[in-house]
Amino acid sequence: MKKNQGTTQAVMAHVTIGIQLAITVLLGVLGGNWLDNRFKTSPLFLAICTAVAMIVGFYHLMKQLSGTGANVEAKPEEKRKKWN
Repeated sequence: MKKNQGTTQAVMAHVTIGIQLAITVLLGVLGGNWLDNRFKTSPLFLAICTAVAMIVGFYHLMKQLSGTGANVEAKPEEKRKKWN
């Protein structure tokens, strides 16, 4: 049963990473669209905010994926130490 819980947690961690990226980009698009409507500058703020949101989202994505990869690699070593 514990093996399934670990797998479920890993899957949910990766699903939430994707959702966070999508929400970040969506907020950038909505914020840029709102600024364009407010200041009557059609694609300017939409392009800028979307680009910034994508950069921030991908940076956050890479940071989280590198952190989860380190945790996955550390677990087999812990198991080996218990048996030695």
